[in-house]
Order: sequence, then C-alpha cells, then structure tokens
Amino acid sequence: MGNSNLSSESGHSEHGYGSSAYLWWVIFLLTLASTLSMVDRLALNVMIGPIKRDLGGLTDFQFALIAGIAFTLFYTILSGPAGWIADRYNRRNLMAGGVIAWSIMTFLCGMAGSFWTLFFARMGVGVGEATLGPAANSTLADYFNPSRLPLAIAIVAAAPFVGQGLTNVVGAPMVQYLEQVPNIVLPIIGEVYSWQMVFIVLGIPGVLIGLLVLTIKEPPRKGKLDENSHGATFAVLWDFIVKRWLFFFLIFAAYLGLSIQGWGLFTWFVEFYIREHQWTRTEIGVPYGLIAMCVGIIGSISAGAIAGWWLSRGTVDAPVKLVFWGTVALIPLGFLLWTVPDGHMGIAILVPTTFLMAMPSGLIMTTLQSICPNELRGQIIAFYLISVNFLAYTFAPMVPAIVSDIFFGSEDVKGIALAFMAIFTYGGAALCLYLCLKPYRAALEEAKAWIGKPAVAA
Repeated sequence: MGNSNLSSESGHSEHGYGSSAYLWWVIFLLTLASTLSMVDRLALNVMIGPIKRDLGGLTDFQFALIAGIAFTLFYTILSGPAGWIADRYNRRNLMAGGVIAWSIMTFLCGMAGSFWTLFFARMGVGVGEATLGPAANSTLADYFNPSRLPLAIAIVAAAPFVGQGLTNVVGAPMVQYLEQVPNIVLPIIGEVYSWQMVFIVLGIPGVLIGLLVLTIKEPPRKGKLDENSHGATFAVLWDFIVKRWLFFFLIFAAYLGLSIQGWGLFTWFVEFYIREHQWTRTEIGVPYGLIAMCVGIIGSISAGAIAGWWLSRGTVDAPVKLVFWGTVALIPLGFLLWTVPDGHMGIAILVPTTFLMAMPSGLIMTTLQSICPNELRGQIIAFYLISVNFLAYTFAPMVPAIVSDIFFGSEDVKGIALAFMAIFTYGGAALCLYLCLKPYRAALEEAKAWIGKPAVAA
C-alpha cells in the first residue's frame, strides 16, 4: 500500500487531515489501543496455575468463568449502547474514554484477592472494551474507500495476535520469574502475588494511550441514508437486519464457529503444553508468542491485501470467499494441532494454523461495513459483538473444561476436546461461508443505493 495512495484514495485530503502520515498515525493508534485491549484480555491465560493456587485452589471451570462470562457479560450488554453512541456522537472521545476505563479496571484486577473480586474487576474491563470495536471500525470506514478498507482494518485486526504474542513472549517469562522470587511489596498496595503484579503493570500505560487517541480527528461521515439524520433508530436497524436475515445468520454462524475454536486455543494452548508435554511456561510461551505475533500479523495483513487486490479487480465477494478457503484448510490443521504426539511437531503445525486463523478477523469488519449505511455501522458491529463474541468468549474457555472435567473426569485431556471441536467448528463454519456468498452479493448490490454519497461533517 503506497503512501501516496492512502491520502488520495481516502477522500479526505480536502479536509486537511487526509495525508499519508496522518492516516498511518490513525491506524497505528487504533492498532495500539486494540493490542492493549487484547493483552489486558488475554493476560489471564498465561497465569492459570498461579491464579488458581492463590485464590484458594479454583477449579478449571471457575477459572473459565473469570476468563469468559466475567468479561463478556458487561462487554456484551454495553456493546449495543456503544454502537448507538458511535453512530451519533464523537467516536474519538468514546474510544479514548473506553481505553482509560478498561486500563483502570485492569489495574484493579491486580488488587483482587478472591474469586469474586477478580470476577467483578474483569467485568469492569469488559465495560471499557465494549467501546472500541464499534467506534474504531466505523471511523476507519470513513477514512478509507472500499478497496483500501480491507487492508486498513486488517492491520488493526492483527491486534489479537500481537496481543497474544506479547502476552506470551513478555508475560509468560515475567510470571515465571516472579514465581521464583519473593512477593513484591508495593507502596500503599502492599504485598502482591506474581499475577497481581502483571495486572498492575498492564494497567498503567493504558491511560497514556487513551490520551493519545484524542489526537485522532473525527472524520466526516460518508455513505449516509439521509444526510440530515443524526443516527438511525433501533426499528431501522432491526428492519435492515431482518431484510438480510439469511446473510447475517450464515456469516454470524460461521464466525461463531471460528471464534470459539480460536479463543479456545488462545485460552488453553499454553496450559495444554505445560500439562501434556511438560514444557515450562517460558519454553512454550516464547515460541507460541512469537508465532502468534509474527505469523498472526502476516496472516491478517496478507488477507487484507489480497482481499483489497481482489476487490479492485471486480471480485465483490472477496472477503467472504477468502475466509471460506482458509477455513477449509483449518479443518485438518485444527485437529492435528492437538493430537500429534510430539510438542515440537505441534509447534510446526501451529505456524500455518495461526496464519489461517488470522485471516478472518479483519475481513468480517470489512464485510459488515461494506453493506451498511453510515447510520448503522457502529450498531452493526455491536450486533456482531453481541451475537458472536459473547457466545465465543463465554463458551470457548468453558467447553474444553466441561468436556474434560465432566465427560472424562480429568483436567488433562483438553487437547482431545479441542481436536474434535475443530472438526465441528471449522467444518460448520466452512459450510456457512459457502452458503453465505450468494446473499452477501445481494446485500452488496443493495448497498449501492448509499455508497458514493457525499461526506457529511461530524
């Protein structure tokens, strides 16, 4: 993506803030904020053992509640209002406030001394993070034209893999080191466990990042149904969804399968290697983190670049078609990842698996933004977060725990559970994506009614 094209094709140079340097600054800040959200969200996963021990011997199921529904409950409840606000008011301010809020709650996770205090602190993290997705994706859709949007969103959408990588490359060795030294005593706070110290450290930089987000300028809104409207009502949103119900049902079902399997891997992969292959937290955390970060970034950005190239050449359903073929390839890889007998062989399989897993995250946002008028973009993203992410975040940590604890009577068979889950989740997702292609093309045809309308100043 050449710098000169970023400015000229964004359509905003006439407003004085559409230069290449500025557009890259927007992408950088939104990627940084998204990465922070993922690090704060995923840090639990490299501290399962210490947290269970220090909070009175929690079960895997109790930990899954903290990792899952504790976060998703308020994240889901507030995604709708956040999308409503993003479609009507200043998105930049909404994002900045959210970043600061969830960072404070992450800091407070470091104060938790029981199951319930950590549970409620994680709820607070979800409250803040609910603001970012609807506002960030709506903002990007107003900065970039359709052929550039997939790559712009893909860069920001690489955040889960950057966050997972940093969590494991930095977090796992930090936890292992802190586990080997006496507990640190902080002024005012007092003595803290290893995992508490990690949360405290993670919470501090978020306030600064939130302030930096304020340097983003609110872009004019383009592609509105009504240039004089200040946002669509819920009735308009519901009518829009109902008229395209088959598309939304199929695409959301597909991404639910992809998300459950992906978050299941994020949650249990490190702990699986510790239990199954007897690797230390650092031995698995560092290679896993590097693969997640490096290969994940390459996979997400490659998907955005390929989809953009494909779109520019007239393949209008490129975002969905690309995810379909990647999902087909994930079916055997997702099974083998958890069943090969050698740990190093599993790491080798993790490389192509991570590349393919990284492809869908940015393309779903591109897919949804491409069919929606401006008044509905934030709310549609919120609808996606409520419909898909809530179920995925809630059940991805729990399902392997339930299968292994209840059906096998042991905590040490997560790999078998996740291997068989891969067949059903990826297989079902591939089928839904294939069936989704026709209704997606129909939705794109309907979107021509508002695409290309002049931008309206915020």
